[in-house]
Amino acid sequence: MSIRQRDYILRMIEQLAEAIGRIAGLRRAGQLDEAELLVRTTADGLFGPMRDMLDRLDAAGAATLLGDDEKIGAYAALCVEQAEILELRGRAPQALAERRRALELYLEAVSRAPEGNPRAQQGARALLGRLDAARLPERYRALAAKLG
Repeated sequence: MSIRQRDYILRMIEQLAEAIGRIAGLRRAGQLDEAELLVRTTADGLFGPMRDMLDRLDAAGAATLLGDDEKIGAYAALCVEQAEILELRGRAPQALAERRRALELYLEAVSRAPEGNPRAQQGARALLGRLDAARLPERYRALAAKLG
């Protein structure tokens, strides 16, 4: 990876961390519409015109489109935030589906990182505590088992 690409990814991670903090604050304050809008605008800012396509693809397809494990992890983190908002809105089935998508994305990020991706591993482990891994497709169950 070039220095330019690495710099872009580091800026993206910083922007994401700041946005996630603001989203969480809005959620805690009960400002769910604002939090959801910030999730969308952050995703639009990070992923540009491909964001709509990402939302329509399964986790493997979205990971392939994003290419980089850090970008995949960033998208997964936004999916987690969306799941939390859905949960607070009383939409538990959709929240569960969004958490599962986030977990699959984190596992994709881990599997594509040659030297490992600690942020994606941490995100996956956190979600494994909230989801039934036995319900994941075999490929993701195997990846989850490696996280131990």
